[in-house]
Amino acid sequence: MAEQKEDEEQLVRSLGNSEVSEELKEKSQCLTFKLKLIIIISASVLIAGATITTILLLLLKDNSNNDNNNKYEEDLTPIIINPVSNYTHCIIWLHGLYATPEKFENLFKTEVPFAKKNNTKIILMRAPHQIMTFSKENATSWFDLFSFPINNTECYNFTDVIKSRKMVEKYIEQEAKELKGNYKNIFLGGHSQGACITLHTAYNYKELLGGVLACSGILFPQGEIVGDKNKLKIFLAHGDKDESIPFDFHLETVKRIENFEGVKKYYYKGHKHNIADFEKIDMGSFLNESMI
Repeated sequence: MAEQKEDEEQLVRSLGNSEVSEELKEKSQCLTFKLKLIIIISASVLIAGATITTILLLLLKDNSNNDNNNKYEEDLTPIIINPVSNYTHCIIWLHGLYATPEKFENLFKTEVPFAKKNNTKIILMRAPHQIMTFSKENATSWFDLFSFPINNTECYNFTDVIKSRKMVEKYIEQEAKELKGNYKNIFLGGHSQGACITLHTAYNYKELLGGVLACSGILFPQGEIVGDKNKLKIFLAHGDKDESIPFDFHLETVKRIENFEGVKKYYYKGHKHNIADFEKIDMGSFLNESMI
């Protein structure tokens, strides 16, 4: 009888452990299911959140681009100095790398003496901002520079040059309408990068312009010379100590035009990459001779 009772108690304990085991198993399965559910929900939230964040960032980027584009248009607004008397001539001027049109606002107002000053409209163009490859800096520039100084044909972006040329051509066309198609009364001018663009534009343009004031620039070897430009009047100025566009490279690039009838060279000994007072006097003399 005692053995039978002990067996019954052992059976009860065994059954009890079995029930506990089943209960724990059920709880474990329940917890596992809940954990999986939490993980799935969390992952879904993260994915959805990341997707929404990505979309928002893209929208913000688009808005930022639109704002930059609007600002870009505003930044390209030129400074215009209108003639005080009868409007007969126009000078379109381009500044150099890192510069602004404000820097040259007094150049033709007071610094360059020429007879038709009161009859001449001055347009000081503004270059767009872009990141320079060589310096990683945001700068006003007519074309990107892969290296510096400008001493070979591989250090600048010629595609940018073409874009800038088209910008200048728009102003030429506008002024030609104002001057009743008299292209010979339209002059281009610039310093450094600006001189490069004006030379390129004048020699590639369909019409013969009045002339070009090219201070410390080059003539791009990649550019064409469209039509008969032998008589195109060019003020070609450069210093033999120029550190930004070395004198030797300048000489190399202008070989095609140095014997043209209209080219006048002003090469200054000891002169660097700036427009000196004596150069401004020469510019005035050139304009007096060239403005009909």
